[in-house]
Parts: sequence; C-alpha cells; structure tokens
Amino acid sequence: MQRVFHRIHRFLLLWGLLPLLFGACSFGDEPSPCPYDVRLEYWYAGSGVENMLPRYVSRLTQFIFDADGKLLSTSVLTGDGVSGWKGTLPDGTYTVVLWGNLSDADPPLEKVESGGGKADGTGGVDDNAGDFLEAMVLSAVTEGAPPGYRGNTSRLYYGTGTFTLKDGMTERRRIYLCQAYASLSVTVRWQTTERVRLPADGVYRMRLKGIPSVYGFSGGQEVTVPSGDGSCTLPRMDRTVTYHEARASLNYENEVVGELVTFRYAANTHELWSLWCNGEQLVRDLDLHLFFRKLPMDMDTNMEQDFDLEVTVYDDNRVVVTQASAADWEEGGGIG
Repeated sequence: MQRVFHRIHRFLLLWGLLPLLFGACSFGDEPSPCPYDVRLEYWYAGSGVENMLPRYVSRLTQFIFDADGKLLSTSVLTGDGVSGWKGTLPDGTYTVVLWGNLSDADPPLEKVESGGGKADGTGGVDDNAGDFLEAMVLSAVTEGAPPGYRGNTSRLYYGTGTFTLKDGMTERRRIYLCQAYASLSVTVRWQTTERVRLPADGVYRMRLKGIPSVYGFSGGQEVTVPSGDGSCTLPRMDRTVTYHEARASLNYENEVVGELVTFRYAANTHELWSLWCNGEQLVRDLDLHLFFRKLPMDMDTNMEQDFDLEVTVYDDNRVVVTQASAADWEEGGGIG
C-alpha cells in the first residue's frame, strides 16, 4: 500500500511540473514557446558583468516604431523595470528608441517634438500621418532662449536598436544606453594681490552659451562599449544651440562653485562660459573649446562627458583653466 502511495505521489508531482516545463522560455538555439515573442534587455554602456542602468536611470521612456518608422507605442518604465521589456508584436521589423530620465515636470526640462509628420511622396509633408522616427526630436530649446537663458537639463541617457520578428520565434536583444548629457562642474578662485571680497548674500550664476539643444530620435555615431560585448549609439545632434544658466554658491574659502548640466558637446561646440553676481559679470566669457580641443578625446564619440574644472583669476584679469590630472590652459595660449 505504501509503494502504491509513493508511485501516485511521484505521478502527481510530475503532472504538476508539466505546465512549467512546457511553458518555460529558453533563449538557446531552440527557443521554446513563450507568452511573449520579444524580450529586450536595457543595459548601461559602462556596465561590467552587472547591469548598472538602474543606478543611473530611474525613469525610462520607450518608443517603438514599425518598419516604416511610424510610432506604434510609448511606455514608461520605472524602478527595476528600466532593465528591460518583453511583449508580443506581429512579425516584422521594429526600432526601439529609449530616453532615460526624461523630465516629467510641468513644464518639462526638455520636450519630445514630432516634427510635423512624414514626407508624403510628393515633396510635401503629411501632418496627419502620425509621429515618425525620422521627424521626432528631443528639444531643450525654451521660449526666449536665446537671447534668454534656460536652466539645467535632465541627466539623460539614450539608446536605440532594431530587431526583426519572424515566424513567431522569440527574439532576445540587448540594447546599450549611453550618456546623453554633459556635466560641467566649475570652481572659481581668485589669486590676486588684493583679496577679492565677494558678497556672502550675493546671487551667483554661471552661464554657458552655444550648447547643442536638439537631439534626433534616429541615432548618430555608433561606438563600442568598454566591455567589448556590443555597441551603443550616441544621440544625433543638429546645429541648434541654446544658452544655459545655473545658480552657483560662495563657499567658506571665498570660492564660487556651480554645475551646468546640458545636452552633449560636439567637437565643434564653442562653450562660452562666464560668471555673474547680482547681474554683474565677475569673469569674462571664456571659450572652453580652446581647452577641450587639447584633451586626448573626441567630443563626437566619447561616451561620458563629466568635467570638473577650476578657473583661477589672477591680477590683470588673467584667467587659467585647469582640469583634474590635466595640464593648464590660458586663454590665447596652449596647454603646458
């Protein structure tokens, strides 16, 4: 009687496992039936063996386009959900565009613009055609800037990839996201014969002119990720520029510190930086392009643009710009 009980128990246990075995998804050479036919993994381009994307991105906006470039869906992933997406789509070719940390403020720090539809084949534009990949942009242009100034943008991340579904087979794809912002931290100090006395209650502002302000949804330069496991696509910029302004503060060492967060710099960007207090200019416009072009990097392809600069003002209004572990640069001169 006890043997019969054990046989029945084993039979029932196997019967209960069958739905799990047949319903499991395998991503080997022979994909098994799945409740979805596409699974996308989203990784930060600077990751090693562990995906670091959730550390940098708290909100991921996903746009899916069909083979003709028409927008099919938009969704927002949050928390640990930013690491990927799975769903069911008909057979076909699709492009996914990802923006990490898009502002949800009102008004937003940067906004998605459709660009007015798609070419209708006659040389015109069909405004009723819907949103198309080739026309959609992300813009940091705000009303009145220029000649006015806008604040910092979000710390954006961008990724895009194309995949094809065929015969109902499950497609698995990893898409890397890269940094789509530039961070410029600046510390200003005075090394003058007479001590410069700055007002403790002054309103300090750092300004930055000539910064790219429009990204296309369709990608730009493709670069290999540091791990060598794949590549990521940098956002494509056009020639539109804007002016930025950010509040700065005076510390106990009589230094002014501040940070400007903007869209990425390009190799031909002329970053005109200046410092103001109570509406009066303390440090004249500096063309930081003269500094950045001396660095051993290509602004069009470098994956991260986090810069920490020191600006030192001497007598006769001489200014020296320094970067940690880099040589000095004087406006009008060279490094070294």
